[in-house]
Amino acid sequence: MTIKLTRRATLIGLSACAAWPARAQTSPQSKSAPEVTEAVSLEQKAIFDVAPTTGTLKETVQKGQQLVWVGKGPNDRRFQIKNVSVAFLRNEGDVKMTFAGEVSSLGYRPVDEAKLNVIVRTKSGASIHAWNFGISVRCADSDRPLAPLSHQVPSDIANNLFTSVGSVEIADYREPNQPRTMVRRCPS
Repeated sequence: MTIKLTRRATLIGLSACAAWPARAQTSPQSKSAPEVTEAVSLEQKAIFDVAPTTGTLKETVQKGQQLVWVGKGPNDRRFQIKNVSVAFLRNEGDVKMTFAGEVSSLGYRPVDEAKLNVIVRTKSGASIHAWNFGISVRCADSDRPLAPLSHQVPSDIANNLFTSVGSVEIADYREPNQPRTMVRRCPS
């Protein structure tokens, strides 16, 4: 009788062990340093005057303005966009805004996209419309022309915007849950 109990107990014990999930031994993780990110912000917003080119096209006037993202100090440049252009094209009552420029990584790239806010202002400085978008920056970028980004202005303000636009302000776009752009160093 004790033998039957022992066999039965052994079988129950073995079946219980077999029911437990198998745990594979994992090899120790490599001790490489974690990827460090840092917060950056636009050095200063850029303001561009807008001038008519033709009856249906208005463009920003380039005066050497650049968009430069910096780290802790003004000489801590991380990436930039130069030759910035914002154009307004009117076609039968529709108005399309287009953003273009040349991007350069200065040894850093954003973790996600660099987000910009374009504010369209009247000649007297009143804000008419805003447009938010993201720019992709790659480590290899050196004055890489950006593919033009376009935005359709809402039809209820399109004609007023086109006739009243006097300047464009470009600044950091900040979301409440992520107040600054995060960057990481490009591999050497």
